[in-house]
Amino acid sequence: MTALLSFCSVPSNVLTKNKQFYTSRKNLSKIATSVVPRMSLSPSKTSNQQKCKCSLAVDAPLEAILFDIDGTLCDSDPIHYYAFREMLQEIGFNGGAPISEEFFIKNISGMHNDELCRVLFPDWDFERAIKFMDDKEDMFRRIASEQLKPLDGLEEVCKWIENHGLKRAAVTNAPRPNAELIISMLGLSDFFELLVIGSECERAKPFPDPYLKALQELGVSPKHAFVFEDSISGIKAGVAAGMPVVGLGLRNPENLLSEAGATFVIKDFKDSKLWAALEELETEIPAGKIKT
Repeated sequence: MTALLSFCSVPSNVLTKNKQFYTSRKNLSKIATSVVPRMSLSPSKTSNQQKCKCSLAVDAPLEAILFDIDGTLCDSDPIHYYAFREMLQEIGFNGGAPISEEFFIKNISGMHNDELCRVLFPDWDFERAIKFMDDKEDMFRRIASEQLKPLDGLEEVCKWIENHGLKRAAVTNAPRPNAELIISMLGLSDFFELLVIGSECERAKPFPDPYLKALQELGVSPKHAFVFEDSISGIKAGVAAGMPVVGLGLRNPENLLSEAGATFVIKDFKDSKLWAALEELETEIPAGKIKT
């Protein structure tokens, strides 16, 4: 697999083998801007990119749009990757060698923490593994609080959704504190009517349970809704729930998102393919619901 993530090196002066640094993490908020590797995007082009299907198979009328959070509302994957890379290296994971971007995409991105405990630490007892994950999430939140910004075009999409009177929910495998922090930081606390956490369902993504729960609580049929997702597991969950999924190809390879079932893939919420699809759906929304 050719990874899309290209991280610049972390400054050597912030790398340390001092365990107390990772335990206390008191300096993270001060060095957050310089610590997290920046991503250089170089998404692969496909010969069919310009011919991509830009229609969403939603029965009229469109009633709801559901969003993943990490990597969909904001570009949070660099922070997750950094936190995992540093903390796993500190405990000697992978022989003490830093995990690669490809490893992160294939084995970590989009998964929930209970599942990651089994994937990353099959020989650990669950309490020890989940403590590591909790510490990693604490590290993520400290850095994220200094850096997260909405994905390009998100404000315009949210305004379009509000103007058309559509229902909306955030559906994520992230821990609730992470999800609530991100939603608050992006100014979307009043936008989302519902927040569904994968670990609080019987099964998390890639199973459809979180999306089915969101649809049930919103009172919407999957035939009248669609999903925004950036991960393979999330796309599989949305498709399994019976909805078309628009893939966000910011970090994960476009071909893998398409193979997982994405109807089409966009680079951000300003992508012309998305707005062409929304314009098509707009003709099927009752005029009385549209705010002028």
